[in-house]
Amino acid sequence: MPPVGASSSKKKKRRAEEAAAAPAAEAPALEALEELAPAPYVPPRPITLAFVALTLAGVAYFASEGVQAARSSDGRVAGQLLRVEPRNERPPAFKLKDYDGKEVSLDAFKDKVVFLNFWATWCPPCVEEMPSMRRLQARMADDPNFVMLAVSTDDDWDVVRKFFEGEAPPFPVLLDPGGTVAKEYGTVKFPETYILKDGKVVGFIMAGRDWDPWYAEAYLRGLLKS
Repeated sequence: MPPVGASSSKKKKRRAEEAAAAPAAEAPALEALEELAPAPYVPPRPITLAFVALTLAGVAYFASEGVQAARSSDGRVAGQLLRVEPRNERPPAFKLKDYDGKEVSLDAFKDKVVFLNFWATWCPPCVEEMPSMRRLQARMADDPNFVMLAVSTDDDWDVVRKFFEGEAPPFPVLLDPGGTVAKEYGTVKFPETYILKDGKVVGFIMAGRDWDPWYAEAYLRGLLKS
């Protein structure tokens, strides 16, 4: 009669061999199933490239349509892009001397869209935005109902004339010594721009801007049309 321990060892060995043989037996079946499964479809390269091209063209078209719609709108979208704060208030009236010593009254422009900018020659952001203000004025020059006024808060004309030396400003430059008028508007930091229409402040723009993007002109054109 074999020892009890020997019989148990043989049973364990047999179970281990059966367990090891099971995966080997299942492997051919799995391979057969994989062979029966259809391969994923990969479209030919020309079709893939054509699909990508059509997708990009569609995106470009709708983006272009969106920009054109914004440009032709009443200016609200453009105003948001320009970060204009809507307002509806009466502006403080003023009379200031221009570059040639002529007195200019704000009341003279009550029927126009007025771009009223407070700036100073010693203000770096003011100096930085001045070239794009020039270009904006050039683009808007075809509409007689648009007026750009650049009000300098410098103490005298000497520094202002030196600033524009060799290149006369394409818009009226007024002098507000000490920033008296600017303070009446609530401006103590420069530059700041107020947009007036029909004798009211309809928009306020804090700090300098790059006036070259399309939405700067679109915002003003929208006001001129409305």
